[in-house]
Amino acid sequence: MKNIGFIGVGTMGFPMALNLIKNGHSLSFYDPFTNNKTIEALIEAGAKQEKTIADLCKSKDFLISMLPIGEDVKEVALGEGGIINQDNTDLIYIDMSTILPADSIDVSKQLQTINIQMFDAPVARLVNNAIDGTLLIMVGGSLQDFPKIEEILKCMGSDVVYCGAVGSGSKMKLINNYMSIVSNIVTAETLSLVHKSGIDQKLAIELMSTTAAGKGHMNFSYPKKVLINDVGPGFKNVLALKDLRLAIEHAESEGIELTSGKSVLNIYEKAMDTKYKDLDWTAMFNFVKESNNLD
Repeated sequence: MKNIGFIGVGTMGFPMALNLIKNGHSLSFYDPFTNNKTIEALIEAGAKQEKTIADLCKSKDFLISMLPIGEDVKEVALGEGGIINQDNTDLIYIDMSTILPADSIDVSKQLQTINIQMFDAPVARLVNNAIDGTLLIMVGGSLQDFPKIEEILKCMGSDVVYCGAVGSGSKMKLINNYMSIVSNIVTAETLSLVHKSGIDQKLAIELMSTTAAGKGHMNFSYPKKVLINDVGPGFKNVLALKDLRLAIEHAESEGIELTSGKSVLNIYEKAMDTKYKDLDWTAMFNFVKESNNLD
């Protein structure tokens, strides 16, 4: 059993804290903005409410925070009444908020000056996963000391993945969400075009689930081509551009605005003046890397 302090028992933090208690850990919590219902439920489960971070830090092995924004994390960690100004430095701080990696790294560096070790461990998936303990947790911090926190994190998540040095968990979370959020709009535009075109939605989804459209390039086309350094033309970029233009023109005739497609059109058009014109469409990975001066 570990003595854990939990900061931020909101929509996600509340069920996460409950799962720590259910797994036999001693838990105290601090959240001046939470409601009475949450407070009562946590106390009934066996937790103790603390009124200040100073009280929360006393005799704790671990502190966990789950907060809305980076400024909140910096305040509880580095503020006048924050973790950095408490007597107990013999603890590990785990921030599970989704914030800028630069903020995670900065907070970690400052806490290291008083020998407090920090891990960033943001989560993915939904509230239901927080409730049943099946979150995906992406961890940044010391690989050597990662086992010290792994068991605690597994109380809250079914998939706990070590991603690298401090800040790497936050980086991986934002990278994952970037792709998910952008592809969400592409999916919405695509299914809108399906509807307006008079194509059965179920048929379209089943069909696209057999192609890169539904399987995703990381699962379907990239492993077979560019990721094994094969960019020989299977489907040339010049043909991809032609089909993209046709899709946009068809959508316009149907009264559908393909905003995502039009933004991508510019990138393909730039590639037409390079060697990538007649290379495989997955070679756009290399084109984008070159455009950003990456090796």
